[in-house]
Amino acid sequence: MKIIYLAYRDWALAAYPAVRKHPKVSTCVLCKTQDELLKLKLQDYDLIVSCGWSDELGPEVTGQIEAMGVHCAELDRYSYGTPLQLQIMDGITRSKHRTFSFTYDPNSSRAHTHNRLYSHEVDLDLSGNMEDILEQMTATSKVLFTRFLDDYPNIEWKQWPAETIVRPKRQPQDSILTKKKLLEMDTEQLYNFFRSLEDPYPNGCIEDEKGRLFIKKVEYKKF
Repeated sequence: MKIIYLAYRDWALAAYPAVRKHPKVSTCVLCKTQDELLKLKLQDYDLIVSCGWSDELGPEVTGQIEAMGVHCAELDRYSYGTPLQLQIMDGITRSKHRTFSFTYDPNSSRAHTHNRLYSHEVDLDLSGNMEDILEQMTATSKVLFTRFLDDYPNIEWKQWPAETIVRPKRQPQDSILTKKKLLEMDTEQLYNFFRSLEDPYPNGCIEDEKGRLFIKKVEYKKF
């Protein structure tokens, strides 16, 4: 197989060798930007494997080549972007990491316009600091890509259970807490807020009339 691997985040790049070394893969080209991807002659490849990719692939890509990726949420409400942060802030500690199929739907409002079909899944633990979670994301991505390629092309796709609840993608301003908002949150909520925004993400901060206090790492002990 000839594969195009899309990734630019450190945790996603760390999963690249699992695809490159797979017995079925003869060629694996790494693309870190959309421009690099669009410069390739897509018809010469069999499959796109994306990992932590935030750009929309669009019809100019998915109309020419099959594409799959991994998504780190079990519930459909977290399909619109920033799924890790939103799940952590909602108090979710157990989720799923799944392989999904990219397709282009011009009528879709989703950040990633895929048809909500998934094939393989593993458990995902969202407890601990962000570095712990991202280390786990690397490991689970390796497992998912290996299982997917083992079974390819005989992939059994399943429908992602739909929900009417929508959790919109977080915006940069959502990472700023005022003193008023700070006082409305308990210690566990504050812990989840700040740990979900640890490096490599833009850190959460507390703002008042004098400035902003950035919280880079947190620790929490529950009574």
